[in-house]
Amino acid sequence: MLRHKQQIRIMFADCDPARIVFYPRYFEWFDRACQDLFNAAGLDWTSIWAKHGMAGFPVVDASAKFLGPARMDETVELETWIDEWRGRTFVVKHVVRRGGETLVEGQEVRVWALLDADAPKGARAGEIPEDVKAIFDKGPLN
Repeated sequence: MLRHKQQIRIMFADCDPARIVFYPRYFEWFDRACQDLFNAAGLDWTSIWAKHGMAGFPVVDASAKFLGPARMDETVELETWIDEWRGRTFVVKHVVRRGGETLVEGQEVRVWALLDADAPKGARAGEIPEDVKAIFDKGPLN
């Protein structure tokens, strides 16, 4: 599975008054990391959405397990990958580490959403193309 890693420097704006990362920040990082993963795979969202007539990749479920705190002025590593393809949805996994210690394990379930003027809300779930899956299934990225 293709994986993407990035370093995040924790700033005061990421923290609560105790200078511990405020939990919603992790979900913001996960959202950005998903887009970074696609970009690193050569599938920038602007291009792929235009090519496939997409409305985007809305999140239909998100969760996190908090195992340890991260604090202001620390640097953590966020590793992201697509863990599972489910036809019209896919599961994105995230792990936040400091050194060798896992601090947070997160998951998002996202929909492959296509524009559809006939659908009640202008979009519908579509089948994920095999060529897109193949790019992510090829192996480590970094």
